[in-house]
Amino acid sequence: MNKGFTLVEILVAVMIVGLLVTMAVPMYDKTIEKARLAEARTMMKKILEAKLRTMDSLDLETYTSGAFGFELLDISVPCVDPTTGAKKSRCTGETLYTKDFKYSLRPAGTVSGSAANVANAVCAVRRKGDNAGVVLLYLGELETNSTRDKTLCNNGTSGGSCELYGMSSSGTAWCTL
Repeated sequence: MNKGFTLVEILVAVMIVGLLVTMAVPMYDKTIEKARLAEARTMMKKILEAKLRTMDSLDLETYTSGAFGFELLDISVPCVDPTTGAKKSRCTGETLYTKDFKYSLRPAGTVSGSAANVANAVCAVRRKGDNAGVVLLYLGELETNSTRDKTLCNNGTSGGSCELYGMSSSGTAWCTL
């Protein structure tokens, strides 16, 4: 009596594993993208809090262009060169690039007609992948409408999907790539 597996048994096992993998890969991609969103939201919160502390120390009520950049913030943010992707030792200016996002201290546009809310907010744009161009605006505690989420999403100009993040697309593109 021979012991072992038949060719049919091996093929069935391979087919089952193949089906499981094809079902798991899309779920894995969504999980990774949601983790990137969580990272961006955390980073935007840290940046906005540091920005507001710096504005307070400089006696500024509303952030304007050129007031200060990332170099004056009291947090350390890992940044990369936008063209090469090489890590930079120091982040300067009003725009900061990480591996997956571009962060801006001075987003453009308005939310509910209040330019001050946007001027004191921060935004992030997804730089790479299928969701490149998705724009997130974080208003922090400055948002006066308590029924709206403090993080707003817009599909931007390059496509992407706010729905993947569990958010509806609203407003205009506050910052761009």
